[in-house]
Parts: sequence; C-alpha cells; structure tokens
Amino acid sequence: MTSMGRSLAMFATVVATATAIQAQNNESSMRTGDGLIAVHTSWPEEVRVGDSFSYTVDVENVSDNVTVHAIKLAQKNLQGVSIDSVAMQGDKADQPSGDQASGNQSSQDKSKKQKNQRSNKNNTLSIATLKPGETKTFDIQATADKQGELRSCLEIVDYKPAMCVTARAVKPQLELTKVAPKTANRCNTIELEYALKNGGTGDVGPITITDSLGKGLATIDGESELKFDIDGLKAGDTRRFVARVYASKTGEFSSRATAKADDTDLKSRSQKTTTKVVAADLAANVDGPNRLYGDELAQFTATITNRGDATAEDVRVKVMWPQDANLVDLSDPEMNRAKKQNNNGNESKSNQNGSSDTGSNNNESSNNRDQNAQMADRTLTIDRLEPGQSATFDYAIRPGELDSVMTKVVATNVCTVDAAEDQDNATSRASSTATANTKIVRLAALQLTVVDDEDPVKKGDEVVYTIRVWNEGDAPDQNVKLSARLPEQLSFVQADGPTEVKSEGNHVVFQPIETLKPGDEVTYTVTAKGDGNGPTQMRAELVSNELDGRIRAEEPTRIFQR
Repeated sequence: MTSMGRSLAMFATVVATATAIQAQNNESSMRTGDGLIAVHTSWPEEVRVGDSFSYTVDVENVSDNVTVHAIKLAQKNLQGVSIDSVAMQGDKADQPSGDQASGNQSSQDKSKKQKNQRSNKNNTLSIATLKPGETKTFDIQATADKQGELRSCLEIVDYKPAMCVTARAVKPQLELTKVAPKTANRCNTIELEYALKNGGTGDVGPITITDSLGKGLATIDGESELKFDIDGLKAGDTRRFVARVYASKTGEFSSRATAKADDTDLKSRSQKTTTKVVAADLAANVDGPNRLYGDELAQFTATITNRGDATAEDVRVKVMWPQDANLVDLSDPEMNRAKKQNNNGNESKSNQNGSSDTGSNNNESSNNRDQNAQMADRTLTIDRLEPGQSATFDYAIRPGELDSVMTKVVATNVCTVDAAEDQDNATSRASSTATANTKIVRLAALQLTVVDDEDPVKKGDEVVYTIRVWNEGDAPDQNVKLSARLPEQLSFVQADGPTEVKSEGNHVVFQPIETLKPGDEVTYTVTAKGDGNGPTQMRAELVSNELDGRIRAEEPTRIFQR
C-alpha cells in the first residue's frame, strides 16, 4: 500500500462489535482524511451462535468533482465471526453452495465453509470507479462462530482520486428553405418566404441570409439582392422572413438563398425556386371598308384581345378619326372569348415594352393628306379582360368632304406596383394600335337640258334656245365643254354663255369650263332664225374629263309659213 493509502487507512478504520445473542442493528461510519470517501456500516448488535446474519457497507464519494478509482477495503481483525460472502448491489453476488443453504449441514461441510470464509476473497471489497456523489453498497453474509463479543475491522486500504474535466460536443446544423410562387402578375408584388432552422445540437452566432434576385427582379427599395441579418439562432429554433419584391419585366426568375454564419464556415443553401412573371398583352384590330362612294357612312368594327397570361383591368381604348369628319355612332363593348391568334392580317404582337402597332387595313398609301389632318377622339373603358378574352365594338364615321377617312384605335393597359420606390421600373404598360383607311370615291354627274322659248316659230322669226348644264354628283368635273348644232331650217343669230363662243355656220362651240363643282349650274343661250318650213330639232352636246362619252340633248321646233 502506498504511503498515502496507509495514512488514509489510519483514519478510515471502522471497528464493529456485536454480542452473539439477539439481532439489533448498530450503525457506524467513517470518512477519509481528505474528505473524499465516506463509509457507512449497519452491523447487528446481537446474533445467535451458529446462525448466519447479514450487514451492509455503503461506500460514498462525497466530493463534488473528483472521481475515485481502484478503491479497496479490507475486513481485518475478525474475532468470532466468519465472512460467508460479499456482493455489491447490482452485481452477481458470491453465493454459498446448495449444501450451505440447507439448514441440516454436516459438520464436515461447516468446516469447509469456515475455511472458505477465511479466504482473502471474502475479506476484500473492491470498487473500480466511484463518481462524485455516487454510492456503492455491499451486502455481506457472515456467521457467528462462538459466544461472546464478535469483532470485525473495516479498513480503506487504497484508492486513487482523479480530477476529470468534461465538455459537451455539439453540432449545430443550418437548414434554409425558400418558398416562392410559381406564377406572379407583373402588376402585383411577389412575396418570397424564407425559413432558417437550426436543426443541430448547438447554438449558432450571427448569421446572414442573402438571395441574389437577378436582373428583372428588385426589392421594394430597388435593390437586386435580399439580405437578412440574424443575431443568433439557438438549437432547435427557427427564424422566418417574408420579402416583397416586384418584376420590371416578364419572364422566368430563378435563384437560391444562402445562409452563412458570420464567425464560422457553417452555411446552408435553399433549393432553387422559379417564378414565372406574366402580364397582359393587348392586340387591337380594326375592320372596315376599303372604299366608299359618295357620302356613305364608313362603318368599322374594332376588337381588343388580351393575348397575355394575366388579367388586364381598366383597359382604356381611344377611338380616333379626322376632325373634319363626324363620329355618328359608337357601341358599347361586347365581351367574348377570343379565337386562337395567328398574328396574321391586322393582328399585332406586342414588343418588349408592351406596345404594338398595326398598319392600314387596305392597300392605299398612308401618306394621304387626310391622315395628316388633326384628329378627334373618344375614349371608352373595358373594366376587365381575362387572358384570351376579347371585346368588340362598332362605330361609324361620316366622311364629309374628305377624300379618305383614316381611323385609329389605341388600347392601353397600365398598372403600377405602388409600394415600389422606382415607379418607372414598377410600371407595366401594354399597348396596341390598329389603323384603318377608307378611300371615299366621289363621281361627277352632269345633266344637260335644252328648251326653246317659242314653238311653233313663224318663218323669219327668231327662236331662243336655253341650255342648262349642272353637276348633280358629289365630285367636281373638269373641262366641261358644250357645243350645239342647228338644223337646216334654222340659221345662227347669236349665242351667250359663261365662256366665249365660236360659231362655224350652224355649229356653235363654247370654250370649256375648267371645273364644275358638285351642285354648280351654268346656262347658255343660242338664238336662231327660222328659214325653212316644217318640224326640226336643235341638238346640244356635252363632254368632260369625267364623262365616258358625250351627253346629248335635243329640243324639237316647228317652223311654219303664213
């Protein structure tokens, strides 16, 4: 035994005595000089000779933080008692044989038993490790061998104290998730949800979450990257965030969020999310006549179709026409489902800025003088156009004096994410323009009449023929030229009209009128003298640029003699 152990044993000896008569417990205790180990025994005060009895020994580590190893206690100076077995509670005890357990044991067996009890095995109590605050209890079976005082001394023979330090190994684990809508309207804010969980066994210090949104997405403040700062996250805790962003254009936007601890390499990435941003896409179309005759009404049908993937609300439609013409009718829009568009004809496809244009619906040149005239307009509103839905309305224009009518329909849908600081980028515009041009075809319609002032006419007297020419059409006529032929029974006297006249015998020719406007009327007179006898006819002829041939008018006159 070491010197320390021997020194401790001097202060750690329990002397237990009993009288071999009657069983009553007597408790004793001791503590080592360093205060690490306390031993308690419960020994009967009286036992009967030859009877087996039991007692306990409690060994306790009374320290707070010192573990004691290799504890060895010895039962010495036995007097009048034999140790049958020693067993630590919780371990398999040393049990006596079946014969030893019998009440009718032979003297030879008892002799063998007494010999075994004197073995070192039963006299030694050993504990491998005793932790701070821990107690080990030994159950001991003994037999009183003779009458009188029984005696047993329990010594702590040896032990090894050890100071142990402990630490708990932890493993924090970050789990970042991101949730984004699969589809979003360009006109609305987009909500992104983030959740960061510490699913490990240790706390984490400051953490930063970032998400690079990419070109086309921005925060309400106009930033292209989201950032959240977390002061720390305990084991098992979850922190949640919601971000509001908006899109400055349509398309698909994908990104992953990253969470990284500021002081360590611990980090986590979310799964990639993809959001498809959709918007309304308007297409305007106008159908109308290519040409009209005279003062007919120009009737048009306009169709506004939403070819996009999002609803268009509060669509403004401006109908435009020349100010010199008159809008005489405009119907309310009729809602219907649009047919599949093929982008042919007058259909227009929006460009990246959401606007589109269509050309004229006929082959006439758009450089018509009427297209440069000042335009009048009227606006109507379509409250809501679902994707694929169309609204159709009719309107009519009276051309007036115009040679052509150019009409334009402009459909516009504007929406803004009001919360965004950058209102320009947060504004979506869908616009489409369609035009139609109708040529007004106008015709000159010349009329010619001849009337004599007297009939019959006496031979030798004069007769005056009045010739009227007027344009009852809706277009002017040029180079309007009148001529007249007198029959043989008549001879030319004179002529009068709006232009100079020339006669060659009985053929009278007037110089042409440069322009005869619609509604204009001119009068000519030709005076002749009756030279013959009997019925005759005076003939007038009219030619012009617009006439395909000659117009003739005749007036019969009877010449008589007295």
